[in-house]
Amino acid sequence: MEVWKLAPVSWDGLVDKQHNLWLWWEEATKATSKECGPDRVNLTINLFWQIWKAQNRRVFDNEIQISPNIVSKVQVEWLEYEHAREEEKEQTATTNIKEHQTRGQTAGDDDVCLFTDAVISSRMIRTGQGIVARKWNGMIMKAKAIVNQYKEEPSKEEALAIRNAMLMAKQVGWTKITIHSDSKSVIDQIHSGYEYDSTIATILEDVQVLTSHFASCRFVCISRTENEISHALAQFAIQLENDIECEQDFPVWLMDLVRKQMRVVAPFCN
Repeated sequence: MEVWKLAPVSWDGLVDKQHNLWLWWEEATKATSKECGPDRVNLTINLFWQIWKAQNRRVFDNEIQISPNIVSKVQVEWLEYEHAREEEKEQTATTNIKEHQTRGQTAGDDDVCLFTDAVISSRMIRTGQGIVARKWNGMIMKAKAIVNQYKEEPSKEEALAIRNAMLMAKQVGWTKITIHSDSKSVIDQIHSGYEYDSTIATILEDVQVLTSHFASCRFVCISRTENEISHALAQFAIQLENDIECEQDFPVWLMDLVRKQMRVVAPFCN
């Protein structure tokens, strides 16, 4: 309590949720859509981490840290993190511009980038999948939101989203596709070709079979930032009663995300 009182971030509006960490955290993460929201959430995560480490030092090393020192460490590490992140952004932006220019020279109109993501609701027994098909230049060709009335392991939902994206591509008739996902574990297993987790083995076997239907099929792991649009679509899917699929008249909020991402020359088809 002392650390939170001294911390440079406040969540006074969530006092009524303090009895339940899941509810509190769900409300807190909604702030990411507001100005400075992501910074507040990231700083809060750092606070959790430093409190946890201070507790471990007390329990296992009998070392007691006073609250001001814990908060000071939070601030120092936060500044270091921000500095490193800014440097990474600059390097990434330069690399993305070069890659974007190269793709513009080599990618054809028949190259399709499929972005997939899955979200599990913390309040409802639901999972959502977001699939977005884009041309090499970033323009949306097709979008699909899938809702399921159950909860599964995150890796299984991510694998299902990839398989559903490939089924959609096969149905449309695309022959050259690149699947993008921010689930590194699933992408790594697909690349391994045989060492599958038992919970998703059948799904990944289907994925391997489906690759034979395309002249070119690649799988790329990307960051959550690069996968923001399909992630937002997966979150939207949780609120649906039935799946939706569209090739035009996309939701305004979805197009706003596309325009925002294209302004920073995001990496579409890697």
